[in-house]
Amino acid sequence: MAEITEIFVLKMKDLEQADAIRERAREAFTKLEGVTSWKTYVTTNPERPTLFAEIYTFPDHDTAKRVTSQFSKLESTKAFLAEIDEILVGQYFTEYQPQRGENK
Repeated sequence: MAEITEIFVLKMKDLEQADAIRERAREAFTKLEGVTSWKTYVTTNPERPTLFAEIYTFPDHDTAKRVTSQFSKLESTKAFLAEIDEILVGQYFTEYQPQRGENK
């Protein structure tokens, strides 16, 4: 089964306050069985709004569905959700493997 990556691109209400809350949420969520990782990326253009990409990985789709349903139930992750101003994108992804036919 293919590894599943869940990606959310977010605008946060208060960047500094969200940092500490994110770390508590990360600690709790990554302890759940089936969560492979949680990484955070931030945009770098100072002339545009700051966006964060929260990237979670799971071993397969069934595990992703089971575990992500718990995200909004943990106290620390609820607090993190409260810091989100807007979710621009949120979906499951897997590595793209183009279909390769024989070229003749």
